[in-house]
Amino acid sequence: MSDFSARPFYSPCLHCHVVVDTTGSRCFRAGEVEDDITERLRCLDCLEILSEVEVRAAWGEEVEETEKFQVGGSHGDEHCDSQ
Repeated sequence: MSDFSARPFYSPCLHCHVVVDTTGSRCFRAGEVEDDITERLRCLDCLEILSEVEVRAAWGEEVEETEKFQVGGSHGDEHCDSQ
């Protein structure tokens, strides 16, 4: 009987393809805009929800407090070319 849960050759994901996963809705009530929109960083390779710090660490970058994180379709690819 095989144990399929064992991962002898586990390789951590480098999170090369990260996108902003946006969920929620927006509505108008009494002339005001109300929303419950949430944005999360999701790795398309491993489907894990990540923090900005985790993405930067995977890409080998340091996070500065004042820096705003922007994610596009191809960010991180330059860190994954060596795979």
